[in-house]
Amino acid sequence: MKNNTYIRRMMFSYLPILFLTISILISIFVTVINELNVRNAIQANKVTTEYISNMVDNSLKTIDADARKVIQTNTDLQAFLETPSDRLLSYTASKILSDMMVQHNFIDSVYFYRAKDKFVLDQSAIRSIDLFQDREAIQEIIQQPYPVNWSSPRIKNGDTKMNQKVVTLGRKIPLDSGSLGYMIINVNMDAMSKFVDTMIDRTVTNAQIYDAQHQPFFSAVSHSEKDNSVLAEVTSDYSGWTYQTGIKGSRLYSILLHGNTIWIVAALGAIALAIGSTFYVTRRSYRPIEAILHRIDRFSNSFMSNDLKNGTNEFAFIDHAIERLITNNMAFQEKQVEHLTVRRQQFLQNLLNGEYAEDQEVWKLESERYALREDCRYIVALLEIDHYVQFCLTYNQKDQSLFKFVISSVAEEFAEQNGQQVLMEWVSKNRLVLLYISHEDQDVEHHLLKLAEQIRAWIEGQLDFTVTLGVGTVAEDVALIRRSYQEAGQAVNRKVTLGTNQIIDSIESGDRLTDEWFTYLQLIQAVVRQVRMTENGWLENYARLFHEMRVGQLPREEIARLLEYFIFQLERELDGIQPEIDTFWRNNLKLDMLHGLEEMETLQELESRYRTLLESVVDQIQDLSQNRKHHALMKEIRSYVAENFTDPNLSLTLLSDRFQVNSKYLSQLFKEELGENFSDVLISLRMAYAQKLLVETMETVQDISVKVGYTNSISFSRIFKKCVGLSPGQYRESQLPNN
Repeated sequence: MKNNTYIRRMMFSYLPILFLTISILISIFVTVINELNVRNAIQANKVTTEYISNMVDNSLKTIDADARKVIQTNTDLQAFLETPSDRLLSYTASKILSDMMVQHNFIDSVYFYRAKDKFVLDQSAIRSIDLFQDREAIQEIIQQPYPVNWSSPRIKNGDTKMNQKVVTLGRKIPLDSGSLGYMIINVNMDAMSKFVDTMIDRTVTNAQIYDAQHQPFFSAVSHSEKDNSVLAEVTSDYSGWTYQTGIKGSRLYSILLHGNTIWIVAALGAIALAIGSTFYVTRRSYRPIEAILHRIDRFSNSFMSNDLKNGTNEFAFIDHAIERLITNNMAFQEKQVEHLTVRRQQFLQNLLNGEYAEDQEVWKLESERYALREDCRYIVALLEIDHYVQFCLTYNQKDQSLFKFVISSVAEEFAEQNGQQVLMEWVSKNRLVLLYISHEDQDVEHHLLKLAEQIRAWIEGQLDFTVTLGVGTVAEDVALIRRSYQEAGQAVNRKVTLGTNQIIDSIESGDRLTDEWFTYLQLIQAVVRQVRMTENGWLENYARLFHEMRVGQLPREEIARLLEYFIFQLERELDGIQPEIDTFWRNNLKLDMLHGLEEMETLQELESRYRTLLESVVDQIQDLSQNRKHHALMKEIRSYVAENFTDPNLSLTLLSDRFQVNSKYLSQLFKEELGENFSDVLISLRMAYAQKLLVETMETVQDISVKVGYTNSISFSRIFKKCVGLSPGQYRESQLPNN
């Protein structure tokens, strides 16, 4: 299907719901994080407010302390208040006021009130209180029953600046009675505001000070009552003023701070909206399916069971209904072509089996059906899937059938492209036979090899496995097709030694000489004995054995027979050697070697697998041998025997005397360590040396028997034939180059 409109409609139906829900939840998450930040900001504001309060109070306390010091310690001030007419004292008192102004930037103005004549002295002049413009503040201070630290903000009378706000401090002179007068100090609110500005950032934070009546000090700064929850307040113990700071845009912060319920409701609302929208969209999208179900139900009584119709899985219901409809629709066509396929398969099988060679009448009818002339030439190719066991383990039965169909389809496609007539059929689970039919006098074998290479190369490049093709010889007559088929099978079998993923032409193979088989058997016996004895040279003979099989290009069946003999000999050698080795052989090694033989694809793979298994058993024998109590002793004895096996007097008694070991116990050690009796070990060494002398020298049998440790040549010949299978003379003749 090219236009999947239903899929797109379903996708675009659910995407807005998903996007909206995720967006709301992300927004709530970000808001909650912001709420935490707001709480941290409020806490920071609290610290800032306390700092501002402390700094302003300290400044005011300093002014108050300096005023008290002047009142208590300055004698000139007391003289000024007691002597109204002394101008010098008035100048001195004015200088005191000027010094106060210089020391404290906050002070807007400061002056003395003399009770004796009700005159007021400031920095510039002395005049009667009636003429002093800020007299109302002085009169209010005089009328207070007890002293107050600092007044609320007020508009200073007579100030050159419009609406200049100050706070006022009045101190009696002396402090306890005030009988001489008062010292009045006015602090400029603008100076105090600038001082506060040095401690905050006005672009981010607002700061305000309120008196006891909650009147603000700074008219340029205002806080809404709705923003109280995000403001920080500190009340001064010294002045009684309230210091307040807040974040600009505090309404938003207030909403964030108190929006827990809102966010919960919003989250629940988003989830509810998503669920409701999902149900709605799902129901709307289900309507086409529901319509299909109704249409199927109208005519389903004839082929649908009640159990399926009443089932809960409507997709299974639709799938089964469509499958049945398609099956019924194609049944007639399948029946029409079925008998043609069967006839074609049977025709090919009869050709391969040579059944038409004797029945010419039947062949004439069949050849006319397939347009075959009498002068046609034939050649058979056999395609085999490589590593078929692994192929079966990797793919299920359905996939295997699909791959086989692909292989046969590719073969047909290449044949059609080349204008060639090819009949093909899977004759076994892993083999496809191709019968090439030529109507012209041409190089039939060349064209089939070209077709086979096209098939092999395509499978190698496009699929995850490979195939090997064996090609038979050209059959000039229908009766010879069977021979070509057999030759193709023999060629495929040679992939064990030649390798996989290639095309193997037929090779004429004669009968194997007995001497060649004898060589293989001798190598097998040598390897097995060396493995049991854990001798270092076993790998060389092992490699030579497989090299000889590759050079001889042995087919699969012959290789299997040789390796079965190898397993048999190895079992004989390992039997009874040690209990641990025997258990390891029966439970692990033997089974692995048999499985490898069954799964054999190439000789190289099998050689590597068997080498690994043999190395494991050699390692285990060596490990167990090294743990034996008298391993060192037996090693020394073995070395002595290997050096002196040609001594005719060599025996258990001689070894017992030499190494101070009981002869019976020594015999037991030979059996445990080597798996053989002493006599068997001695005979094996002597026979191996005798074989070497027979091949490499022309000495007589009598001389050789003496050299290997036998005084009687007849006994030597009897033992040699028993061990080797041939007499010494026969063995020498079998090893001659002409044989």
